[in-house]
Amino acid sequence: MMPKTRLFLLFFLIWYSERSYSANYYLSASSGNDERTLKEAQHPDTPWQTLNRLNDYIPQLNPGDSVLFKSGDVFYGSLNLKKSGTSEKPIVFSHYGDGAPPVISGFSTLKNWEKSAPGIYFTHVPQTSSQINVLTLNGLSQPLGRFPNGDEKNMGYLIPDEITGKNQISHETLNESGQWAGAELVIRKNHWIIDREKVLSHQNNSLTFLPSSGYPPKKGYGFFVQNHLNTLDQMGEWYHDVQKNRLYLCTGEQTPEELRIKVSIEEHLLTTLTNTRHILIKGIHFEGANKDALLIRGGTDFHLDAVTIENSGENAIMVQNMDRFRIENSKILNAQNSGIYLRSGNYQASIRNNHIENTHIYSGMGQSGDNNGYGIFSISDADTITNNTIKNSGYVGIGFRGSNTLVKNNYIDGFCLVKGDGGGIYSYTGNAGKKYSNRKIIGNIIQNGNGAREGTPLHSTDFPAPAEGIYLDDNTENILVADNTVSQINNRGIYLHNAKNINVRNNLVFDASFLIFLADDQLGQPLAGVLITENTLIKKNPHQVSMGVRSANPEFTLIGVSDQNKHVDISGAGASFSIQNTDTKEEIYFSLEGWRKKTNWENKSEETIRSPDKPYSYTSEAKTIKNIDFSTDTSGLNCVKDCTLTWGEGGNVSVSAENEVSALKLDIGPVRHEQIYLLTLTASSGEPVMMEAYLRQRGPAYQKLCHGKPFALNINGNENQILIQQPREDGDASLILNIFQSKNEIRIDNIRIDLLPPKKKTDEPDNFLLVTNPKSSQDMLDLEGSYKDLASKSHSGKINLPPYQSIFLIKE
Repeated sequence: MMPKTRLFLLFFLIWYSERSYSANYYLSASSGNDERTLKEAQHPDTPWQTLNRLNDYIPQLNPGDSVLFKSGDVFYGSLNLKKSGTSEKPIVFSHYGDGAPPVISGFSTLKNWEKSAPGIYFTHVPQTSSQINVLTLNGLSQPLGRFPNGDEKNMGYLIPDEITGKNQISHETLNESGQWAGAELVIRKNHWIIDREKVLSHQNNSLTFLPSSGYPPKKGYGFFVQNHLNTLDQMGEWYHDVQKNRLYLCTGEQTPEELRIKVSIEEHLLTTLTNTRHILIKGIHFEGANKDALLIRGGTDFHLDAVTIENSGENAIMVQNMDRFRIENSKILNAQNSGIYLRSGNYQASIRNNHIENTHIYSGMGQSGDNNGYGIFSISDADTITNNTIKNSGYVGIGFRGSNTLVKNNYIDGFCLVKGDGGGIYSYTGNAGKKYSNRKIIGNIIQNGNGAREGTPLHSTDFPAPAEGIYLDDNTENILVADNTVSQINNRGIYLHNAKNINVRNNLVFDASFLIFLADDQLGQPLAGVLITENTLIKKNPHQVSMGVRSANPEFTLIGVSDQNKHVDISGAGASFSIQNTDTKEEIYFSLEGWRKKTNWENKSEETIRSPDKPYSYTSEAKTIKNIDFSTDTSGLNCVKDCTLTWGEGGNVSVSAENEVSALKLDIGPVRHEQIYLLTLTASSGEPVMMEAYLRQRGPAYQKLCHGKPFALNINGNENQILIQQPREDGDASLILNIFQSKNEIRIDNIRIDLLPPKKKTDEPDNFLLVTNPKSSQDMLDLEGSYKDLASKSHSGKINLPPYQSIFLIKE
């Protein structure tokens, strides 16, 4: 008789031999059957059918096993990963057969609609007790109904008449008591925070709400109301009554039966245990999660390849406590909050060759508080974020913290579309006391930073909205910023705020209010160890500033060094620089020569000035409101700060400046927001002088009505043209002319202000071209016409660009 130990060992060897090989398990929603045996499910002709059957078996999977979903099929529900592979034998979830990728869907198609009011229908939502976050109409995601609508004034934001404490706001339009009780209040607390608050009560014209973050309401910032039956007045607007589990939809002149209406009823489409290891998900399409589509909660080596994640109610991917998370060759579309969110405890993530588009594009559909609205956001160490395309981000394109991080060769197009004070690429340390090291931002292409003025004091003004190309914020340290292209940025191209030990080298920055800007304040450490070299900084219009510094009496030797840069101005005005002194509250502008004397920076830098081909011209449609030739006297021009005026019989005024900043004032009367003003100043100086023009209230509180327009006054007495668009409306305005560091008399011959007709769209091309290659391979690009680059080399026909490189061309 065989001993028990030998008998047990024999049975174990038999069992092990049967399971030592890797098995494939097949699922088909169209031809599967959950009653089939385990052995039958290992053949593509006899698959299982549902995710429920698969989830029951997942704990019994072995390393090296594969689960294959039939291509073209749709599987409803969630995939719950409760088993791990090994480094040699990961567990694989992929597809088989021909056709489109298999879909794991959290959507439910809504039917059985009943009429609630003309154009408004309701139905019951199946299998959910939480707030629905995603509704699609004929495949397109729709925002919740809101009041006011987003196409109204200020893009539907109301500015509170009164703010009481941290939880009450008032507005004259909220005059029906009780109308908005139980609704959701969307409040813009500042440029970078949009919070969603529950309305507890509505009395008279005041709403009392439950705060969702530590940020209080702030004067000048707006709000709207959403997720209430009374908001439904436009096609596609909807409201979910969670208590009654009813969903209401405005269908306009159509009926629900004519539309394809889906809502997200699955909270997550994939979840893991807290120590899931060695998993590969490949070639699967996830759609319609009500919250995070993929919730990955810890472990090692989780790999996503060629997946698509679409229409997520919160984040497309949430990862925490995972070593070596990887996603590559994938698409993330229409995430209501963020695309990829690496929260905490992660290490050595790799995010490569992905396309992320339309993240947090609805202002009332993201989450409250900080760190929301990113294409990619990570606070882990040793990340590699490369070769990704990120389009249309409500807030930040790529945000990172941590050490040993590489952000390289990414294409970021369109950001700060819903919120501001963010960047295409953004890093922040704050007061955490952490010292990060070895971080690199290299070879990225960043363009179209918007800034989202709506619902802020900047709405309906020409003040730059806070969108920054590359933004290194409070206490950020030890970053190389090299070989990037940054263009069409509303505020600052490269912004160093309370940053230390930053190397900014060989970047091309074009068309930003400030091409490079440095600042320190009480929010963080002083600027130190900054090196800015070999950059090409290109001004598109004369009022853009090449480089600015904001600080309290800045010590430039302590800040660092800036030199060997190329300053290019295609508007004809020349490079300009500024210092904003936070102690004195003065802003002073400098020419390149004045900047060198003030800072001892830019001594070996080059300046290239190209006169514009098409200055503004007077047309029969223009209307002159001021035309002063000083033929008899100073004609209302007054000195209001540290200067004297002398009238000359030849028809001019001489200005003697007596301090570092002097100012003139000319009263011009009412100005209107919708009008375009052209100031033409004919003046000369014995040496180049920087000036600034802006409109201001004539009397208290002397508020600026438009952004200051710096320009250079030269010795030839040429016309200087300053365009002012979208000023704040005022019934009695003045023109202010600031003069900076002038040692010679300035002679003013003529001041003219014209109202220009509204801008007309034109198909006439610009005389310059920024050519970029936002691809991972070399590209041959077509040129229409002949151009020269900044080194005077000619180009025509075609131009060959390496990956993630750019070239600035001027038409010959």
